Amino acid sequence: MHLSIGLLLPRSTDYPALGFDILDGLRNSIAINSRDELRIIPENIGYGEDHALNYAKAEKLLLQDNVDAIIAYCNVANAEPLYGLAAAIGRPFIFVDPGMQLPEMIAQPYCYHISLQGVHACRIAGYLAGEKSRKVLMATSFYDGGYRGPWGYTRGLEEAGGSVCGNYVSGYKEAEFSIDAYIELLRHSGAQSVAACFSTYLADLFIKALKEKHPSAIALPFYCSPFMAEEQLLAKCDFPGGTFHAIVPWGSGLQGEAQQLFTDTILKEKKKKANIFHLLGWEAGIVVPQALREGATSLNGFSYASPRGTVTIHPQTQFTYAPLYKAEIVGDEQHKCILNIGDPIDVTAANHEMVHNDKPDMAAGWKNNYLCI
Repeated sequence: MHLSIGLLLPRSTDYPALGFDILDGLRNSIAINSRDELRIIPENIGYGEDHALNYAKAEKLLLQDNVDAIIAYCNVANAEPLYGLAAAIGRPFIFVDPGMQLPEMIAQPYCYHISLQGVHACRIAGYLAGEKSRKVLMATSFYDGGYRGPWGYTRGLEEAGGSVCGNYVSGYKEAEFSIDAYIELLRHSGAQSVAACFSTYLADLFIKALKEKHPSAIALPFYCSPFMAEEQLLAKCDFPGGTFHAIVPWGSGLQGEAQQLFTDTILKEKKKKANIFHLLGWEAGIVVPQALREGATSLNGFSYASPRGTVTIHPQTQFTYAPLYKAEIVGDEQHKCILNIGDPIDVTAANHEMVHNDKPDMAAGWKNNYLCI
């Protein structure tokens, strides 16, 4: 059977291969997981914040190209305006996303999210930072402050009996980047740990600044957001010393049959190491054939073997949940940052629902898709 899939892809300055890697993960996964011949038609959606553009590109794929399903790299705030179109046309929409926002709408027919559970990971990291009623210094990038990572941290550390004793928010201009205010808070706030929520070039700048200010800047343990520990980013960074914990959805050091198949396939076909964006495409290449073969409703409660472990689509929220992993950022022999993946943290349906439904009152900040700046 000849079927076609539309693919809405954003661009990213810090991750210029983001769309290509998602597409490569999807193509290679489909070659393994689909019995049908599936044609993929990509469309560019800029940084993803223009809802009219997203809708027009999706509409074009459905009406002009007559695709049987759409995959989109969209955070939930940019996905929700497409829900009505999916329901009207009656075809599956699969959204792939780092998971650093929280939904405003309830689940809609035909719409499913493959999430890397970024907010959930931040919440667990916050809990670990706040254990034993510790005082926690929140260190957040200008960029990450506009998403839900810091919210997840505060909810987690409150659950652990911890408290925020100071807030540092970085600037965004490279030439003016400074952690002097962070150093002042370290000296005078009584902090016992640091909750660090950074990503993209701002994570690189923060880690460089920590190294320059060594050793006073790294005296406390850090509990890092999952995308501060993203391995392509870490490969650029010199290790500053200190102790850096993280909760991550996946790492190249994981073991298992699904992981081996994934990493071997990407290395063989693309001559590069598999990354988190390949993973999103790979999982979409499992979910979409299931939806086309058995119907979109078959995704409610659907579980599949992923390189990150068993992933389940929650039948009520229509978002995925999967294990998360304890990890540490350490230095390698060349003194570059690398990720050491550790023990899994089981995420149950109840855990997922609790995080999914616990929302702040204020509206989200940035409109662009996460990591797309």
